[in-house]
Amino acid sequence: MSIVNGLFAGRAGINSHGAAIAVVGDNISNSSTVGFKASRAEFEDLIAGGQVSGRTIGSGSALAGVTTSFTQGTLEFTSRPLDLAIDGNGTFVVADGAQRYYTRAGNFKVDSAGYIVDQNDYALLGFPQNGSGALEPININNVSSSTSPTGNVTVAGNLDADASIVTAPQDTGVAGTADVYSTANPTVTPTSPLSYTELNNSAEFQTVVDVIDSLGATHTVTLFFFRTNEGVTAGDTEWTIQAYADAADVSIAAAPSDGTPVLIGEQTIGFDSDGTRTGTVPTEDITASNIPWSNGADNTQDVDFLFDPFTQFAANSNISAITQDGEGVGAVTSISVESDGRIFALLDNGQSTILGTVGLVNFANPAGLQRIGSNLLQQSGTSGEPIVGSPADGTFGSLQAGSLELSNVDLASEFVKVITLQRGFQASSRIISTIDQLLSEIIQLA
Repeated sequence: MSIVNGLFAGRAGINSHGAAIAVVGDNISNSSTVGFKASRAEFEDLIAGGQVSGRTIGSGSALAGVTTSFTQGTLEFTSRPLDLAIDGNGTFVVADGAQRYYTRAGNFKVDSAGYIVDQNDYALLGFPQNGSGALEPININNVSSSTSPTGNVTVAGNLDADASIVTAPQDTGVAGTADVYSTANPTVTPTSPLSYTELNNSAEFQTVVDVIDSLGATHTVTLFFFRTNEGVTAGDTEWTIQAYADAADVSIAAAPSDGTPVLIGEQTIGFDSDGTRTGTVPTEDITASNIPWSNGADNTQDVDFLFDPFTQFAANSNISAITQDGEGVGAVTSISVESDGRIFALLDNGQSTILGTVGLVNFANPAGLQRIGSNLLQQSGTSGEPIVGSPADGTFGSLQAGSLELSNVDLASEFVKVITLQRGFQASSRIISTIDQLLSEIIQLA
């Protein structure tokens, strides 16, 4: 080894420190890039071959590699529904046709076809509600054509124990004694049919429920509650509950005018002296059978009404909850994403439905993913195979909707690195100039 080898060591130091400064510059340049992960230059020493053990002289340094730091970035609240941040492990999966890419940048949008896409217009992959179970693009427009008729309605609440006893309207099937029109006796026209106002004045309490027919149309059913007697045992009470639809929504032979209530079902329920329902609560209380909707919907539809949990205490009558299992046709007006990745769509008919779940992918070595630009990463030989899952499931992180993960670049640390790398670069260049002076001295001796 000669002094000339020092020139090569200096040149190697300039190259390696210059490359490391470029890495730091890349980090600083991306300090505002959403989801960016900082990189670190890794150095290694160089040794020329043919040297004897114990007298080994190095040949400088080289850039061994660039390591990506997948530490968590700070989450910034944006309030935008499709800004998604991963709090923990995992990456989003986006696809350009059959080619898949991975990213931590969660600033998504909806394209003209209704697909959720990233800023490169690559489709976000997940698990659509009615999909195959594999990762697929998620389209928010797929929900607008789905519909299922209401089959079950559950109502929970309380009826006032101090309510007055009244006589419930009668559906006798005889025109002279019937008080209301009904689907059970479609040909009977009552002499003096009751109006909604009269029913409301007579009842202790009333509430409304929206039910969906086979065409996805919404119909309002009004439930009237009448306290009809004290029951057989002292302290017990019976209530008659009647369900009515508007004559404009149902078609019966008697043909009442629009706005007239039509009885579609009724039932009597009892309460014990402790305010709870008498006996075993059935699976349904009122069954409105074969409702003859006037809009051409399936006229064999049955709707079961269950009043559970229901109580009778000395408190104002009230409804605490109403649920029904129908789903009407509606277009998506807005979407929201839960921490477990479920995407909910709010429809213009007031209902909400699940579109699907955002998919996440993890790797045995995330630092081995290859950067390809545009906030995208690609699988490599050192990253391992993708592990597919859902947010907040197992080792996968949860999602924070309305937030973005900022770059994890620490500017203070990067500028400190610049200073130390600059010194290394300057020292390496000084080695070259110093050896040049020494060589000049040797030449002058010749």
